[in-house]
Formats: sequence, structure tokens, C-alpha cells
Amino acid sequence: MRSPRHAERGQALAEFCVISGAMVSLLLGIWYIGKYHDIQASAIQAARYAAWERTAHPTSFADSQIQNQARARVFQWDGKPLAATDGISGNGWSTQTAMWRAHDDSKSLVDKPGDVTVTTQAGALPGSAANAMSVAIASITKLLGAVSGGEALNQGGYYTSHVSVQIANIASLPDPLNNLGLILHESSSLATDSWDASGPKQAALRTRDFTLTSVFDRVTPLLLPLKLVVSPIEPAFAKFDPGQICPDIVPADRLDPGVSKLPVYQGGGSCY
Repeated sequence: MRSPRHAERGQALAEFCVISGAMVSLLLGIWYIGKYHDIQASAIQAARYAAWERTAHPTSFADSQIQNQARARVFQWDGKPLAATDGISGNGWSTQTAMWRAHDDSKSLVDKPGDVTVTTQAGALPGSAANAMSVAIASITKLLGAVSGGEALNQGGYYTSHVSVQIANIASLPDPLNNLGLILHESSSLATDSWDASGPKQAALRTRDFTLTSVFDRVTPLLLPLKLVVSPIEPAFAKFDPGQICPDIVPADRLDPGVSKLPVYQGGGSCY
């Protein structure tokens, strides 16, 4: 009959092997969780960037352009200053931070630009009150625009973005960690008002509907003979253009005399 002591021979070694394997997996897991969290933080940043870009360019930028910029500005690590024409080029993608590399340095966890996808969407503001206000503003601007020649305000104003980041599988990890197929998803939403304008001209056209004197812009050509007659007596009458809106001109009495005036304050600038 075998003694209990003889039966336990080798048990400590087996327990050590089991515990060692569990500890190694745990340590690698903590290490990779930190890496994934860092990538997720960048995905959140990219989602916010994409939502903001969509508000600034409601129609002029395609999703592919915003996606390309998000890839370059958030996920590419080439060390170059940001530029309006940012895009994936050169070897920037291959010089990513070591934080995003596998433990054996075999590959990057965000392996290629195509692993990052960005989409955006524009829609109506959520809530019945916001929808009712949008309908009311649309009706008012349509009516006033027919009289003043102004531009209708944007409808909607609720922009959302979605960013997906495909995490590369690391073959050297133990099964099943080597085939997770992990994808990180992040979204962001931004609500804007309808007064956003792309420049001075659009700002003038969008405020024209709510400027009562803008209706006189239609009779300005009829004032030309009167201006020719009265201007020699009162020179200021030569600039009498009722109904015009000049977004970039600030009246001289609104400025500090001690501050040098920009050219736009010297009678320049554009009126619409």
C-alpha cells in the first residue's frame, strides 16, 4: 500500500506550473488592457474630431475625407505639424507609438490605415420641442426670404460620428487570446445652432431674413440719381446704401482711438 506522502509526490510542481501559467496570462492581460485602453482613448478623440468636422463642413466634406484626416491626425505618428491637407502618406503609419506594439514587437495593434473607419450622419435635433422650433424657424425664414432675398437657415443641426478600430490579432499570444478579432467602437454627438456660416457673405444672407431694413436693398439702384445730386452737398450720402449688410465692418465710433485700425475699418470690406 502506497503512503499518502508518496501519493503527493510531484503535486507541488504541478500546482506551480498551473499557477505560473495563470500569472503569465494575467500579466499579459493587464499589459494589453492598458494598450487597448490607450487606443480607445484615441478612438474617442477621433469620434469627437469627426463630429466637429461635420458641423464645420455639413456638405463640402465627404466622409472619406474626414476619415482620412482622422487617421492622419489621431492614429498616425509621424511627428509632423498638422496641416489642412493632412492625409496618410509616407512612412508615418509604420512609426506608431511603442504603446501600440505587440509584446514581442511583431506588429502594431492598429496595423494599417484601413483598420480605422469613420462615418458621420446629420439629422434633426432630438426632442419634440426642438423639432417644433425647427419647423417654426423654417416657415419664418421661407416667408421673409421671399421678401428680403435672404438665405434660409440650416435645418437639423444634430451631427453624430462613429469610429471603429480593428485590433490586430497577435499570433504569439496563447489560445484563445491570439484570435479575439477585437473591434473598438466609439461615437460622439454634437448639436449646433442654425446660424453657422461659412464666411461673411453667408452670414449676411442668413441674417437678412431677420433684418427689416434689408427690403430697401431692392430700391438701391433707384437712389443712384439722388446720390449723384446730393453727394456734393453731403459726401456721406455717397455711401448711403439702405438694406446692405456689411458683416466685417465695425463703425469707427465703436473702436478705441488708440488702437490701430485694420483696413476693413477704414471703409473697406464687403457688403451684401
